[in-house]
Amino acid sequence: MGVDEVWLSEHHFADDGTCPALLPVAAAIAATTSRIRIGTKVMLLPFHNPVRLAEDAAVVDIVSHGRLDLGLAAGYRPAEFAGFGIDRSERAARMDEGLLVLRRALSGEAFEHHGRFFDFGPLRIVPPPVQRPIPLWLGGRSAAAMRRAARNRAHLQLADFILEHAMSDYGLYKEALLAEGADPSQYAVAAVATAFLDEDRERAWHTAADHLLYQQNLYQQWFTEASDRSADHYEPMENTSQLKRGSYLIGDPDDILLQLRDYHRQVPFTHLSVWMLLPGMRLTPALKSLELFCRRVLPALDRP
Repeated sequence: MGVDEVWLSEHHFADDGTCPALLPVAAAIAATTSRIRIGTKVMLLPFHNPVRLAEDAAVVDIVSHGRLDLGLAAGYRPAEFAGFGIDRSERAARMDEGLLVLRRALSGEAFEHHGRFFDFGPLRIVPPPVQRPIPLWLGGRSAAAMRRAARNRAHLQLADFILEHAMSDYGLYKEALLAEGADPSQYAVAAVATAFLDEDRERAWHTAADHLLYQQNLYQQWFTEASDRSADHYEPMENTSQLKRGSYLIGDPDDILLQLRDYHRQVPFTHLSVWMLLPGMRLTPALKSLELFCRRVLPALDRP
């Protein structure tokens, strides 16, 4: 239908069954497809051994004939760090050291590493990945995460579709790239949005509202627990009338197209990932929504 990539998202110990193991799923997708790229959006690096992760990523890249995009972030949920027995205050340091090891491991060259959290080598990952390098994407919800992405010459995965947050994150990332002597036009930026389409905009909202309410309440709770942004404050919405229209891609195709074009004028993203299957929603309406998006919105995005 014209979709270029499928993105997979990692969380742990979530009651609704969010996927905790992305690379097994990526390998399953790779084995049954031939063209579509497969990306992680995102793998939470502090919960992984970077050498073991490099081996798994290399195998997925081989199975897919070079179609893997590796997106990573530091994680934020206190419950996940507690579940793995990791001090949350170490997440930035674990992320930075893990990235250093992972990039060296995926190079296909022999190396050794002796750091704060990891002591490896000498070793060489065999077999190496098809892509050298596997495209690296980094995400997060803080100024430090934007600087880390720029410092590592990584593409950016935005965490919010809320315009003011996305504009701020993109601006920090672009500024940090320039400070590193890098050309921002050479790096990709992926926006993310919850989406549901119907030919009738009110029917779209009616179908999606309860599922969207659950999703937004859950993520706002998680964000507040993490407190990565000063504006993060959890006030649970009690009914669907409190959902803020314009913060999601919900409506008819014309609504969505106008919204995306306006958003792109302010945040010049190169990629767009959409959550089309909302929590608890049956597959049939989500597939109809996806087909409508691909038939009516995607082709129009290529036109001015």
